[in-house]
Amino acid sequence: MSPKASQVYVLRVWYEPTPEGEVWRASVSRGEERHYFADPRELARFLSEEMEGLNLTRRSD
Repeated sequence: MSPKASQVYVLRVWYEPTPEGEVWRASVSRGEERHYFADPRELARFLSEEMEGLNLTRRSD
């Protein structure tokens, strides 16, 4: 399978008030698809898996 040229994601990060204080939130959108995260590690895991799915390989120039 040949690698895809690119993929566009929109990352939104914000703090949300809760009774316990402000908490970190994020969303990642690609087209009509949107994923929400409350944990930065989950966001990083998701993005890592997405990159693996793109079959990206390093080019040696």
